[in-house]
Amino acid sequence: MAELRVGRRAVHNFWRQLEEFSTQFRHLRALVALAGWDQETYMPPGAAQRRAAQLATAQKLLHRHMNSTVARRLALRAHQILPLLPERKQRIVSCFLREYRRYTALPEQLLEELSYAQTLALESWKLARRESDFSLFAPYLQRLLELKRQQIEFLGYEEHPYDALLGLYEPGLRLSRLQPMLQELTVAVRQLLQWVQSRPVQPSDRLLHQSIPADEQLNLARIVCRQIGFDEGRGRLDLSAHPFCTALGPSDVRMTTRIHSGDASVCFYSVLHELGHALYEQGIPEELADSFAGEAVSMAIHESQSLLWEDIIGRSLAFCQWLFPLWQERFGRYVGEQWEGASAEELFGAVNRVQPSLIRTEADEVTYHLHIQLRLELELALLAGELRVWDLPDAWNDGMERLLGIRPREDRSGCLQDIHWALGDFGYFPTYSLGKLVAAILWKQMQRELPGLEQHICAGEFQPVLQWLRRTVHESAPLENGQELVQRIAGAELTVDAFVEYITDKLRRVYGEPLQSR
Repeated sequence: MAELRVGRRAVHNFWRQLEEFSTQFRHLRALVALAGWDQETYMPPGAAQRRAAQLATAQKLLHRHMNSTVARRLALRAHQILPLLPERKQRIVSCFLREYRRYTALPEQLLEELSYAQTLALESWKLARRESDFSLFAPYLQRLLELKRQQIEFLGYEEHPYDALLGLYEPGLRLSRLQPMLQELTVAVRQLLQWVQSRPVQPSDRLLHQSIPADEQLNLARIVCRQIGFDEGRGRLDLSAHPFCTALGPSDVRMTTRIHSGDASVCFYSVLHELGHALYEQGIPEELADSFAGEAVSMAIHESQSLLWEDIIGRSLAFCQWLFPLWQERFGRYVGEQWEGASAEELFGAVNRVQPSLIRTEADEVTYHLHIQLRLELELALLAGELRVWDLPDAWNDGMERLLGIRPREDRSGCLQDIHWALGDFGYFPTYSLGKLVAAILWKQMQRELPGLEQHICAGEFQPVLQWLRRTVHESAPLENGQELVQRIAGAELTVDAFVEYITDKLRRVYGEPLQSR
């Protein structure tokens, strides 16, 4: 009994100290995220150098916090106390140990240099993208690659250097598991693309390519966000060069989008994508907010939420039937008789038209994965030194021609379109494809468990969907990786099958002709 009492006291003291330590760490991280959000939204360009220094200092403080005597003692005791904890607390402790290993593996100077280089690279990317001139960004990308190679060696790996970076976004994932899955997906979507391109008639997209004022586009997006369940008292929507979502905690979640004056669907579906991230963040239980499980373990799960709302729900016929009257009401006055005879079914066809395009974020659900495959190939070549930075534009354009049959004419619509490399996010892109595979599995399970699902969506009743996601994903997923979530929900391995089944069925609806399944 004495040992039992001592054990309980030790567990109680450990947990109290871990909570205090994690709260300080999470608050520091939130301030870093706030400074990053400001850089991409409202920071004046002339502040870049000082902001780089400020963020580098913040990273130094985070590194020192995680390398402190307190952190070391907590890590040592965690291994002893872990078996005495209930499963949920065990997972929180495991999140702490993962962060501890990451921070203690990296020298303070490397983290400081990475932060400084990323901040300046982001500003150079904005200018290079605006001018469509890769040479303005190339030196900064070169420096980032040098630092990322160092990071890989310090983090360590068992099979492939790229695994060290993959693990930052999807713990436990290795290239040996990822590549065969994405190659299988690439084969499947290329077959679907070939079938679509053989169809004699393509859906009209006249409802999309219209000049709509920016404020009207944002107003519609905000209306839809509120209807779906975004809490504006705990979040906001702004503009940036590249859409993103930043969470400082469940009570402060910030989305951004961008405007395309000639295609309102760019803004709308960018917002739906970020809304998926935002709903997930707002749904994380408050008791986890300041813990090491206060942010998602798995970016595949995070992307599953954004792609579920953007594509599977947001491009469904049921959603288009609900959206079309709003689309007409908000935008109809600017196009006059050009939309005469338009219908929800036409909108459904327009937003699901399959056509190779230059921009990943505007790609259809079939060709999207070919964009990811290209980025994975280029990242591997850049990190291995097999592709010189200065040769990236040509390699990108050649890859687009090989995979999608189109070739960018300028850097802005080619290798400068994405923000990720400027942020040092090598290893992130594959989580988009993995997220779509997870989203298709979630959708299939949701259809089984929610009777009348499409009728609810058609009526603009999104609470049953959001509540299902809250209890099935948002409350537990911060403690899981993608494979664990799929195993818990579907009792199966993560494969491409559910996505291929889903997209094949949708293409049958859009193109109105029989399409043989695999």
